[in-house]
Amino acid sequence: MRKFLPVLSIMIAAFFAYSTVLAKDITERSLAVKAAQLVEVFALLGAFVTVAMIVAALVSTSTFRIVFAQRMRELALLRAVGATRGRLARELVVEGAVTGLLASVAGVALAAGAGRLVPLFGLVAPGFPLTPALIVVFGSFVLTTLAVLAPAWSAAKVSPLEALRTSAVQDAKNRIGGFRWVLGILMVAGAGVLLVTVAVEGLASTKRPAGMTEDLLLRTTISGTLAFGALITLGPALISPVLRLISIPLRRSTIGSLAVSGVGGAPRRAASVTAIVALGVSLIIATLTGANTLQGLGKAEMAGAYPADLEIIGQVDADALKAAGLTDVLPYRRTEITIDGRLTMQSTDLDMTKLRDLSDFQVDTGSLGDMGPRKIILSTYVASQLGLAAGSQADVNGVRMTVAATVFGGVPLGNALLHASDSTGEPVGALANGAKELVPAGFEVVSLTEHRRAQENWFTSLVAIAVGLLFLTMLIAVVGVGSTTALSVLERTRESGLLRAIGLTRNELSRLVTTEAGLYGIVGAMIGLAIGIPYAWLAIISLGIEWPMQVPVVAVGVVVLVLTALTAGAGLLPARSAARVTPVTALGAVT
Repeated sequence: MRKFLPVLSIMIAAFFAYSTVLAKDITERSLAVKAAQLVEVFALLGAFVTVAMIVAALVSTSTFRIVFAQRMRELALLRAVGATRGRLARELVVEGAVTGLLASVAGVALAAGAGRLVPLFGLVAPGFPLTPALIVVFGSFVLTTLAVLAPAWSAAKVSPLEALRTSAVQDAKNRIGGFRWVLGILMVAGAGVLLVTVAVEGLASTKRPAGMTEDLLLRTTISGTLAFGALITLGPALISPVLRLISIPLRRSTIGSLAVSGVGGAPRRAASVTAIVALGVSLIIATLTGANTLQGLGKAEMAGAYPADLEIIGQVDADALKAAGLTDVLPYRRTEITIDGRLTMQSTDLDMTKLRDLSDFQVDTGSLGDMGPRKIILSTYVASQLGLAAGSQADVNGVRMTVAATVFGGVPLGNALLHASDSTGEPVGALANGAKELVPAGFEVVSLTEHRRAQENWFTSLVAIAVGLLFLTMLIAVVGVGSTTALSVLERTRESGLLRAIGLTRNELSRLVTTEAGLYGIVGAMIGLAIGIPYAWLAIISLGIEWPMQVPVVAVGVVVLVLTALTAGAGLLPARSAARVTPVTALGAVT
């Protein structure tokens, strides 16, 4: 069983990957939807599968290191009887690759078996797409082989003298060497330079040339990759200071102090596990922050696009509409305008201050109350294109006007509002609140409420899917925590027995192990927050989203609490195993 712990995450990732293939097959069979219509959705799923595979590979690499470290005496004995480093490394790689192959086949088989249960939910059972199954198995096999290479080569360098050692702990050093320090610092510097340049260029650009957004996103991705690489490289040296900082409350209790010492006593292992957790947390936090920011912008944009329940198109009689039972009736006129001879657009003369849901709009500069004759209200997008702000003068169809306010997301029914005295012609429509059935016959009516609700539901569903898939990725990291804790308990059998001998009860020893597992989650969450929020801000700038970043504090707090609970829960089974250790066992573990 111990040999399969390193590839448990690979099995889950393979299950996830092939489940995505089956989901596409089920959708096409059950809903008769062509694959071309699902390209964007399954491209998104594919991106999350890729992330899950990367996390699984990192978990496997970390766990392989622990398993091989526990077998150090065995490997040293093999070296002592004549096994060369190359032969030892090859055997370890073959062992890891074979277990990875078995795990990937098991993952695909489990996904196929789960697919047989689909008819219970009223859908058509999927087939068994053979080519994708082989691709998933082969890809997982290659990934496992790559994951085991570095641990195998490192373990093969063991000296024959290691066979004389009685301790199984091989991870007590937090020094990382000059090369890793230099490499880590270079990565930090590279990530920082890219972060600053993206921020400066993104904030300074009002009108972006073609390809600039893609370039900024690419640099943001490279910067984030370098930052994560620096975390892995410098992690063993940073884990102790981070632990000291966040574990101050725990040091008030004996169990807490022992848990901190246990995690800090194996810095390389702790750094590997917490880096994987931090990757998952940073992705979730960045997604939640980006989604919350986009939701705020989307709310303002929908307030502009759908500012009332109904839009009635045609020459309207406001009094007749009010008599029919409609409320907040606001007739409007449309005028084509050209601003500063550069941008031509349609404007209306709606009075924004009379809208029912005015709170959904967010003013960037100026005030809506400053609106009057020879004044204009612009969307932030148009204002940034023209370099205008509240108080600026602009030429509108040959007339000098003052910008009264700029509004995030857009103004009702367009990007510009004129005062009624500056608009000409007859009303071409009206906004009103009430039921569609109340509108007298003869008018073209658009239910803005239905459109707005559909947009909101679509966005909420998309965010829920993204966060749900990222949580599945997070679960792979939690599996890594459980595997690491289980192997750590096996490695520290003697220590557990000694703790029992000096008076620690079984329940206290069990709490100690679960606290250590929870600490992996807390440290990873804190590091993930430190990385995720800045890069969410950078992604918002890269995309050119004209809306202030909004961090969902409550959601972030829930993520941290849930993650801590999950990682602590991952330590429950290892904790039960540790609690069964007796003081006599400690004597047996010495030899």
